[in-house]
Amino acid sequence: MDELFVKIQKLIAEKLEIDESKVTLEASFRGDLGADSLDTYELVYAIEEELGVTIPDEKANEFETVKDAYDFIKSAQA
Repeated sequence: MDELFVKIQKLIAEKLEIDESKVTLEASFRGDLGADSLDTYELVYAIEEELGVTIPDEKANEFETVKDAYDFIKSAQA
């Protein structure tokens, strides 16, 4: 995995208080990782702060899986 994924993985695991190994690209925030809407909001805020990207609310609401977030962040940093 690349450095960006590792950063995202650590942030998600820390915020959701879960093991990093559960955070895979295919993992669904709600189904697999147990995130609720408040968790998702806090995650987006933490990612914006840590990685210096801006994630519009409507875009954040579209994130179903870790890959959705990863792909957006990667393109936002390009």
